Amino acid sequence: MDGSLRVGHTYSSTGEYGINEITILMLRDLELAKGNLVYIDHPKNGRPVVYQVTKVFPHKRVREYEEVMLREGRVIMDVEDSTLHAVAYQWGWLDNGGSLRPLRYPLSPNTPVFIAERDVIKQFTKPNGEWKILLGNDPSTDLDVELGLYSLIRQSCLICGAVGTGKTTTAISMISRAANASPPVRFLIVDKDGEYNSLREHLGPEKTLKVPWSRFFQPGAIPWEDYLGEFGWQKTWWNAKILIHALKILYAQAVPVTKHKLQSAVTWVKPEKLGFNKKEDEFESYRQQVINSVGNSKLISDGNSEPLDPVELLKDKHVVIMDLSVGKDTWTQKQLVVSQVLKKIFNEALENRKFGCIIVLEEAMYYAPQRGVFEIGDKDTRGKLLNVIKEIATNGGRNGVGLWAVTQRLSTVEKTVITQCANNIVCHGLEDVDKNRVAEIMGNEFAELIGNLPPGEAIVKGTSLKCRFPIWVKILPELYPASSSSTAMSRFVHMELASREMD
Repeated sequence: MDGSLRVGHTYSSTGEYGINEITILMLRDLELAKGNLVYIDHPKNGRPVVYQVTKVFPHKRVREYEEVMLREGRVIMDVEDSTLHAVAYQWGWLDNGGSLRPLRYPLSPNTPVFIAERDVIKQFTKPNGEWKILLGNDPSTDLDVELGLYSLIRQSCLICGAVGTGKTTTAISMISRAANASPPVRFLIVDKDGEYNSLREHLGPEKTLKVPWSRFFQPGAIPWEDYLGEFGWQKTWWNAKILIHALKILYAQAVPVTKHKLQSAVTWVKPEKLGFNKKEDEFESYRQQVINSVGNSKLISDGNSEPLDPVELLKDKHVVIMDLSVGKDTWTQKQLVVSQVLKKIFNEALENRKFGCIIVLEEAMYYAPQRGVFEIGDKDTRGKLLNVIKEIATNGGRNGVGLWAVTQRLSTVEKTVITQCANNIVCHGLEDVDKNRVAEIMGNEFAELIGNLPPGEAIVKGTSLKCRFPIWVKILPELYPASSSSTAMSRFVHMELASREMD
């Protein structure tokens, strides 16, 4: 294009020139960085064919005597004898309908290569339509990077990165912008550590509601065996048999399950009905154990408060936060309730074409763990929750229920869930084992671009962009997670001041 800066020419040390990947011999005093976009003119129609730089390296002709001289500390500074090379892979070119097409015609040797300016990058990155959100900007051009909301729901989204890289800040900023879009998107956030509390202050109570996880428990909507998960009992234990029989009594009478009614039903259980042929005192001991456990249950209602319906809450609020940070209850209990909530939302979406939402799983490995790598909670409840999440990841998008998975350890999240989210990915810095998972799922080009990203910067790829290739983005935060307001240093400052006041 007229006025574009020529950065170099295609080059081959072997004399063979490819088209899917090119090597650029750069002009003196010009530079490129990994992630930069460049283009060549299409050999037939002259349109820009865009490439993304994956590697930049200097090249110097090797002389036999140079090694000997360096050993003696004598360095040959010959600028004329060194060149700068870059390797880039092809994105493609846009036809008249705005569709991305690959270059198939061979390039001439030493084809001029140009820096992709704002007008070129904009053609490839701006999503169609107005239903989109701002994510950040491209550091090389300061061009806004926006994501299409339709694709973020239809193909879901994965946001990953090591601790302190900005993944939660990215997620919470995306949620805030999407909740204020037109039309606004509805969110159910499963918040493990209370990080999303800042949404309440930013969006206001009219749009946001935070609910303790136990308030969602629907006692009459789960199989009898699922009650055992809270107490850690096996089905073959006598206390478990007594509880299940008492529940069957209430279910048969269509009586709501409350602590008082269940304890009463426990007193109706007869030992002979269960085949108990030991001493009666021993059976009474088991019965009393069940009564005490029901009384101490964190899930079974005492009858004073009705369980909340997540579907009705989402119809009224833009963001509903399911707060799992409250209490020191077991993960088995939490997984049981999360499974109930997600199943109810998904079933509503299947039956009601006027309902939809995005489910956000903060620290997704706690709800969809990779077997043998990260396992928490009871095996049965963990498996049932994972099945619900896999169903939503696979079929939720087409039924109006998107899934956003946020995680610091990609390798610990169930692979099926990750691959279903791969169409949209926001990736901050990762550990090596997680980079391997990225390369396995998204390809080596994507993994090579991640490198060691600074905090607050990410590589974005997916159908929510107009192109299907990675873009380097500096995230523009709209707000921050709750933990950012209390740094490690501030905690020790407060402790020191308090100790001085006591002296």
